[in-house]
Amino acid sequence: MGERLRADAIVVGTGAGGAPAAAALAEEGLEVIALEAGPRLETRDFDGEPLHLLPRLMTAATADGSGMELYAGRCVGGSTVVNDAVCFRTPPEVLDGWRREHGLDLDAARFAPYVERAWREVGAAPTGRANLSRNAHALERGAARLGWAAGPVARNVRGCANLGLCNLGCPTGAKQSALLTWVPRAERAGARVLSSVRVERVRIEAGAVRGVEARRLEPNGRAGAPLRVDAPLVVLAGGVLATPGLLVRSGVEAGAGLQVHSSVHVTARFPEPVHGYYGPTMAYAVREFSDVDGRTGPGFMIENVAVDPVTTAASLPGFGDEHARRMASLPYFARALVVLRDRARGRVGLGEDGAPRVRYAPGPADLERLRLGMACIARAFLAAGAAEVFLPVHGFPPVLRESDLGPLAERDVSPRSLTLLYAVHLFGGAAMSGRAGGGPCDPTGAVRGARGLYVADASALPGNTGVNPQITIMAHGLRVADAALAARAGAA
Repeated sequence: MGERLRADAIVVGTGAGGAPAAAALAEEGLEVIALEAGPRLETRDFDGEPLHLLPRLMTAATADGSGMELYAGRCVGGSTVVNDAVCFRTPPEVLDGWRREHGLDLDAARFAPYVERAWREVGAAPTGRANLSRNAHALERGAARLGWAAGPVARNVRGCANLGLCNLGCPTGAKQSALLTWVPRAERAGARVLSSVRVERVRIEAGAVRGVEARRLEPNGRAGAPLRVDAPLVVLAGGVLATPGLLVRSGVEAGAGLQVHSSVHVTARFPEPVHGYYGPTMAYAVREFSDVDGRTGPGFMIENVAVDPVTTAASLPGFGDEHARRMASLPYFARALVVLRDRARGRVGLGEDGAPRVRYAPGPADLERLRLGMACIARAFLAAGAAEVFLPVHGFPPVLRESDLGPLAERDVSPRSLTLLYAVHLFGGAAMSGRAGGGPCDPTGAVRGARGLYVADASALPGNTGVNPQITIMAHGLRVADAALAARAGAA
C-alpha cells in the first residue's frame, strides 16, 4: 500500500496560489501538508546556467492547432521562482467583467484586502531609476517621444543586484518569490512541504473529499513509491497545465475555457552597446494600448524583456549564417514583448500518456492585435534611435524606418509564420462561476459536488487579466483559504 500520512488539509502545488493558501491555513492552526511535483531548489542552487536550471524549474506544453509554447513553473515556489518579478494589482475592470459575465460576487472592494496582503508579503514596490537597465531606457525613450502612457512597473524585489537572471531563479535572494516568502511562512506555522511528489488522483467518496493518492518521484523524474495522504480538505494549486487534468482523473469534468496572454518578442539593434542582458529582466511597461476590457481597444501591453541568448536566438528571424551574423550583435540589442489579452479560448486535457494536452490558437482578432503590437514596438525602438528592428516574422526584412512597416499589414502573422509564439500567463480550465454549468468551481473556488475540494490557482480564474497575474493569483489563494476555513467552521 505504501506510505500513508494524515493531515487537516492538503495543498497541491506551492506556487502563487498554493503557497499563500498553505500559509493561511497553517496559521489558523490546521495541520497542513503541501505536495509539490517539482524539486526544491534554494538560492544557492541558482547558478545562472539555463541548460542546467530550466528542466528542473519549468514544465512546458505545445498547443495543438497553433504550435504555441506554454510554460509554467514546476518547483517549490512554482512560477514565482522563474517569473520576471512584475507585480500589478488586479484591474477593477477585470473583476467587474467577471462579475457581469460569470456571476462572481467579486468586486474591487472585496478583493482589494487580499491583493494588499499579497502586495505587502512579497514587498512589491515601484522600480527605482537605478534599476532601469539600458534595455528598459530604450523603450522608455521611444514611448516618451511618441507620447505614450508608460512607466516603470512594480516588482517584488529587495536589494536587486541587476544580474538579469530573474527567469532562472534569483541567485542573490533579492526576488521575493513564494520560495522565500509564503513557503517559509507556511513552514513557520507548522506546514510540511514535500517536494518531488506527483499527485495522481483526489479521492472523492459520497460527495466529499477524503485525500489524495500520489507518488514520490525519483531524481530522474520516474514514478517511485506510492504515497497516500488523508484529509477532509484538499486545495488544488498545481497550475493551469496540471489542475484541470488532475480534476479529470478524479472524476470531475474540467478543462474548458483556457485563456492566455499571447506573447511575441521584437528585437532592435542600436548603434551603441545596450548590454540588455544586465538589469531586471522586465521593469518598464507601455500601457497606452492596454484596454483591459478587450472590446473597445487593442488590449495589449508592451514590456521590455531581457536580451538573454536563449530566447533571443529563438525569436530572432533568419537562418544559418544570416542568423549567426545577427546574433553577433547581441550586446547592441534591446528587446520588448507584446503581452496580449487574448479573446480566444481553448482547452486543457489529458493526452494518452497522461501528460497535459492543450488545444489553443489565437483568433483572428488576437492575431491582428499581435500585428499591431509588433508594429508599435518597432515604432518605439525607431523613435529611440535603433539602427534596425527585427520582427518575429519569418522572412520579414529588417525595419530601418517606419515606412518599412507598411508591408506588415499584408503579411501572414499566423502562429506558423512567427519565429516564437508563447505564453507564460495561463488562466482557466477549472473556472469559478456563479451559474450552473459555467465551470466546475463555485464563486468561492469550491468544486461543485465534492465537499472540501477547492481550486486556488489561475485555473479557477474565469479569464485572463491583461496584466502580469502573480498578485491576482496570490490574492485568489488567500481568498480560497478564507472560504475553506469558513466552510470548516460552519460544518463544526
